[in-house]
Order: sequence, then structure tokens, then C-alpha cells
Amino acid sequence: MASSSIIKMGNDEFILYIRKKTNVCSLGNKVIGRKIWDWLEPRGATKTKKQPQHAYWIKAEKVEEYMLPEHATQFEFDRAILPELYSYLDELAMM
Repeated sequence: MASSSIIKMGNDEFILYIRKKTNVCSLGNKVIGRKIWDWLEPRGATKTKKQPQHAYWIKAEKVEEYMLPEHATQFEFDRAILPELYSYLDELAMM
């Protein structure tokens, strides 16, 4: 895998996408985060740090379990899987 095909994104971005897409998702952020990692790991993703980091919007009003996450894990993976990943996020959004 060429280094130019590697992208770094995190659960905070994926959860924001889900929360903006619909308000029917009944999954909490921790469940969503775990499902995302379970989907990414077999596709060659790696975590950039062992511990989740503060999300960019740590001081926002909407930080809570069913809105935006306070902490997020960052991943590195091949950008070629993004279309398939976003299809999976669409599925999660409807749960």
C-alpha cells in the first residue's frame, strides 16, 4: 500500500456523519465506535494511538453519548475503502 493512499480519520468524524445524516440512530457513541473499529480492523486499519484522544469539539454543547463524542480514536487506512465505509456508516445510522 503506497503511503499516498493512506488516510487518517477518526470516530469523531464518522459519528458526526451519522448524527448529521439522521436522528433515528439509537446507538450510543461507544457502540458506534466499537462497530466502526470492528469493520475497519479486518480491512487493514490501524489505530494511531492506544488511547482515544479529545475530539475537536470537546467544549461544544452537543457533546454527549447520543450526540457528539467527547473522545475519539484515530485510524489510518487505505482511502480506497472510503465508499464502502460510508455505506456501512449509512447502515449504522439506521440502527
